[in-house]
Amino acid sequence: MVCTAPQWVIRGHVDDHALPSLNFTPVFRSLMRCRGMHDPAEVMDFLTPNLGQLRDPRSMKGMERACSRIVEAINRKENIGVFTDYDVDGVCSAALIHRFMTGLGCDPPAVFIPDRTSDGYGLNTRGIDELHARGVTLLITADCGITAHQEVDYANSLGMDVIVTDHHEVDGPVPDAYSVINPKQSDCLFCGEDLCGTGVVYHLIIALRSLLRERGVANLPNLKGELDIVAMATVADAVALSGLNRILVKEGLSVLNSSMRVGLSALSRVAGIKKELMSRDLGYILGPRINAAGRISDARKAFDLLTTEDPGQAQRLAVELDGLNRKRQMHEQRVLEMALEQLRDSPPMENVTVVWGRDWHIGVLGIVASRLVNLLARPALVISVMDGMGIGSGRSLPGIDLHRALSGAAAVLAGFGGHKMAVGLSVPEERITVLPGMLNEAVASQMETRQNTFDVDLRISPYDLSPALLQELELLAPYGEGNPEPVFLIPAMEVVSRKDFGDGQAKFILKHSNRVFHTLKSPVGPHLGDASKYLDVAFTPVRLRINGHSYLYLSVKAMAMSR
Repeated sequence: MVCTAPQWVIRGHVDDHALPSLNFTPVFRSLMRCRGMHDPAEVMDFLTPNLGQLRDPRSMKGMERACSRIVEAINRKENIGVFTDYDVDGVCSAALIHRFMTGLGCDPPAVFIPDRTSDGYGLNTRGIDELHARGVTLLITADCGITAHQEVDYANSLGMDVIVTDHHEVDGPVPDAYSVINPKQSDCLFCGEDLCGTGVVYHLIIALRSLLRERGVANLPNLKGELDIVAMATVADAVALSGLNRILVKEGLSVLNSSMRVGLSALSRVAGIKKELMSRDLGYILGPRINAAGRISDARKAFDLLTTEDPGQAQRLAVELDGLNRKRQMHEQRVLEMALEQLRDSPPMENVTVVWGRDWHIGVLGIVASRLVNLLARPALVISVMDGMGIGSGRSLPGIDLHRALSGAAAVLAGFGGHKMAVGLSVPEERITVLPGMLNEAVASQMETRQNTFDVDLRISPYDLSPALLQELELLAPYGEGNPEPVFLIPAMEVVSRKDFGDGQAKFILKHSNRVFHTLKSPVGPHLGDASKYLDVAFTPVRLRINGHSYLYLSVKAMAMSR
C-alpha cells in the first residue's frame, strides 16, 4: 500500500550502541529496540520461537469435553463427519482431522465441503443431510459453525452430536452444540490468541493425542509433521502472526523445507518454486493455488492434494490447481477493472471503499477487496448482486476492525461474519446504497486522529542495506498483524526510470549514493507526477532468490516528493 504524500513519523534511530551484546548489525539491533525489546534474552526468544512455548490446549474452553466425545466415537467405531469451509483454512482443517484419524488406523472421516456458489459460507442443512445419510453420528465443524444455531439444532434433531471448532468472532450466545471450541469466547483461557481455524483444529488433535496416550494407545501420529499445513492456513487466512501463530508458522516453515509432503511438493514444482520456502510464498504462491479450487471449482481437489500419498495423483492435482489459479486471475482482473471504473465515476468515501456489480464472480471478491485496500489505503468491500441479494467480501488494514465496523451497519445487512481483517456479508440489493455511508462513519471512529502521516521504523543509509541485514530481517518473519514488516526510510532517492501499469501500479529504478535499487510492482498515489525526480521512499527490503541467485528489491510502502 502506498500512502499519498505523507508526513513521516520515524519511531527510532540507528544507534551503534543498541543491545551491544547481540551479534547483529546496528540497524537490526536498533530495530529490535525500536519495537520495545530492551533485553537481549527477550530478543532471542522472539527470534527463535519453538513448540515448547505452546500453551496446553486442554485449557481451551470446550476442549476436554470434545476430546472425550471423539475418543468415545473412536472406541465405538462411530462414523465421524467433518463439515468445513471451502477456503485454504477450511481445507487444511479438514485435512488435519483426516490425516490424524487415518494415522490412528481409523476409517477416514466423511468430509463435506460446501460449494461457494450454490451453498455459500457456513454450516448448512444440505451438508448435514448428506453426512447423516452416510451414517455420521458425530459431526465436527472446522473453520465454521459459531453462528449456526439453527443448523446445529437441526443436526441435533437427527441424532448427531456436534462439536463446533471455529475462530470467527463470537456475537452473542454460541450454538447448542455438544462442545464449542473457539478461542474468541470471552471466558476461554486462550482469548486474545488470533488462531485461524486450522490452528484451532491443531490444538484439538494435540489434546486428543494426549488423551489417547493417557488411555494407553501406542504408536500415535507425530503431529510436528502436520505443521506445514498449519503454517499454510495461518498465513493464507490473514490472522495475526504473533503469539502462538508465530510459533506455528516458524516451525511449519521448517517442516516444509525439510520434509515436504507429496502434495505440497508437487504444487511447489508446478508453481516454479526452486528455493527455500518463506512465509510470503505461502501467502502469494501456494495459498492462492489451493484457494483457487474452492473459488472457481471444487475445493475437494485441494483437500485431495493435501491428503494423498500418491505422487502421480499429487502431480495431476497440482497441475489442475495451477490451471484453476490462472482462471481465477482472469476473473479477478475483470472484476478489478470494473471496480476501478466504478470508482473513477464515483470516488470512494474518505474512510472505506464499497463497490458492487451484477453477477461478479463471487470467488474473487475477497482478492479484489485486498487489491483495493492496497491501492487506496482504506478498508474495502466488494459486493456481487445476484437475484436481488448482494454477497460480499471485505478486507481491512492493520488497526481497523472491519468486523466491528460491520456491526455498526448490521441493521441493513442480512448477515455477516468473519474477523478483524476479513469479513463476509449478505445485503439486500435495495440497501446496498446506504452501506458506504454507514461504514464510513463506523470506520472513522477507529481511524487515528493524525491524518496523512506514515510511520516508519528507522531512517537508514543506502549502505545499511547489506546482505547481513537481509539475513537478519528474515529472522523476523513471518510478518502480519502484531509483527509488521520492518519499514525503513531513505530520503531523496533519484528516479532513474519508472514503468507504469494499467492497474494503478508502477515499478521504479532508484539511485542514491552510487547504489541502484529496483522496486517491486507497487500501488502509486496520484500525487506523484511523472516529473518527480527525487522521492523520499519508505520500503521493506526483500531478498528474492531467482535461479540460485539472491537479489535485493524494495517493496515500496509509501512515497513522497522530496522537499
